[in-house]
Amino acid sequence: MQVKSLAITMGLGAAAGAVAILMMPKNNPTRKLADKAAAKVEDAAYKLGDKLEQKLEM
Repeated sequence: MQVKSLAITMGLGAAAGAVAILMMPKNNPTRKLADKAAAKVEDAAYKLGDKLEQKLEM
């Protein structure tokens, strides 16, 4: 039950942070940094997915 609570809390925190970032003007340095970080995380997730897919095909 504790892991579930932690996951819910982290999810809510991430959602609140995303809302705060989206409310900033597009030329805000913090928003630009958050966009870059999100792009890097997305790239890493795709790479991980590709690697897992390759391993499953073997």
